[in-house]
Amino acid sequence: MQKNHDKLDLEERVSYIASNTSFDKNKGEGFEEVKTPGELEDGAITSGGALNLFSREAFALFCQYGAIGIIYGMIPQLMYPLFNNYLNMEGYQTASYNVLVTTGWSFKVFWGMLSDCVPIFGYRRKSWMIIGWVITLICLAIMTFVPLGAPYCDARLTDCTRPITNFTKEEVAKYFNEDASNRGSLFIMLSLFVSIGYVIADCAADAMVVQYAQREPQAIRGRIQTAIYTVRTLTSILAQIVVAFFLNGPEYGGSFGWAVGPNVPYAICLVPCVLVIFSTIFLQVEPNTKKLSFGQWCAQFWGLLQKRVMWQICAYRFIANTFQAIGATPTTPVASKWARVEPLNDSLSGVIGNLIFSGVLIVVGKYGLNWNWRYTIAAGTLGVVVVDSFVTFMTVWNVVRNQWFYTGVALADNVPGGIRFIISTYCAVEIADVGNEGATYGLVTTINNLASPVASVIYKYVDSYFAVSQKDIARDDHHVRLEVTYCFLISYACKCCSLIWLFLLPPQKTQMQELKRRGGTSKFAGGLLIFLFFCAIAFSLTSNIMAIYPSTKCYRIAGGKGTVNGTCPK
Repeated sequence: MQKNHDKLDLEERVSYIASNTSFDKNKGEGFEEVKTPGELEDGAITSGGALNLFSREAFALFCQYGAIGIIYGMIPQLMYPLFNNYLNMEGYQTASYNVLVTTGWSFKVFWGMLSDCVPIFGYRRKSWMIIGWVITLICLAIMTFVPLGAPYCDARLTDCTRPITNFTKEEVAKYFNEDASNRGSLFIMLSLFVSIGYVIADCAADAMVVQYAQREPQAIRGRIQTAIYTVRTLTSILAQIVVAFFLNGPEYGGSFGWAVGPNVPYAICLVPCVLVIFSTIFLQVEPNTKKLSFGQWCAQFWGLLQKRVMWQICAYRFIANTFQAIGATPTTPVASKWARVEPLNDSLSGVIGNLIFSGVLIVVGKYGLNWNWRYTIAAGTLGVVVVDSFVTFMTVWNVVRNQWFYTGVALADNVPGGIRFIISTYCAVEIADVGNEGATYGLVTTINNLASPVASVIYKYVDSYFAVSQKDIARDDHHVRLEVTYCFLISYACKCCSLIWLFLLPPQKTQMQELKRRGGTSKFAGGLLIFLFFCAIAFSLTSNIMAIYPSTKCYRIAGGKGTVNGTCPK
């Protein structure tokens, strides 16, 4: 089923809300002396007073998150209308796109380390914000001015729903651009570097948010986070609306009689990128700081890795989320060719889904603080499988093929998805100590983020043995439907298997704290955690990058059908 991968796992963002600011610039041990909230007026963690949300400093922060919201709301959302419909890339290639455009979040620990330990011209945050936005600007500029080429099949000229085998050679040469899918490789790689750029800036901005949040009295603490996430969510929704209405022409699989060119979305993203660079230079306020000892940072981080509570939760999150993230490569082709989902519907469902997801977070945060984590995650996971499988199989077997049914019923996925997410943030909070908040949040959420690309590699490899390519889906015969069903059954079985690992997760906060106090340490487990972390990054990036290049995309490790005498079969 078409998933809204444009939805940023909010936990990735929250992870650096606790990031990096526990390191101070000038204390003898490299860390600021931390006082308990009761030692400061109104329960504030640090002195300085709450930030005025109408001040210059607040406006500069809002600019950061406004730009992030537009770009992150736009780039992943282009997968369906642009890369699937316009360029006709295979399902395993669009699955790689979804992973690669969020790859920057898998390196949050490193971006945070740079922001903490490597000030440039005396600035730990502003300098890295500018560096990140400059990287983003360069990549967006290239994608704005380099032509993407003609669509694979222009629906303004012919019926693109017919299989290409039903056209004569002359008609194929006239109406089809069979090289279209190869044109997407450059844009996918540039989108990867766009994600790296703005995540670097985001990590530095989140660290500043922590500093402001710790100055707030206990009664209103969280106000600044609420404000920046409101800005980010609103601008993200605006970006999704742009995709919905501007990329809904026939060439993008939509019903409108007009649409903008394929480079226009990148030009739109370029505007806030330019503006935020100027706001960072002229509006962002940050005092000069001294360089933090890298050795001190490493010593604290290594100590954290050895704690059982750390590596056990990381193990749970990586293994369970790998099973949970096992998808099916025919997801996107089924949406476009069988459910006839238009870009307008796809984007609007993403907007509504974001609103539902946010509402779930508020409800669980207010009423579900003491729910049993294991039972709640199990209920949420099974809920996803029941809802998703019903809609998917009704569509696959042509019982109901309607884009509103396909996308509308699937919005219910946001309910159990929101429950699973908010509980995972509770876990990260319980693990963190004063002085290592950034390292704790960064590592836990990075391990979680790596589960998605590893899962992508696994299910692309498995699904490569089934007849579920774009051409197969277009045939829509009994054999193809059966092959697609197998792919989705494997996906749902893996999601259910993710519940097996719940024994690694303490059922509630009390048990988590008990594990933290008495769990002990292990140098071997800490070292193994580091080793597997780098292995997962290397493996997932290599496989997903191979999937988007013509010379390597047919290898099974990249999700293709394999090679014959070293060449890719047609």
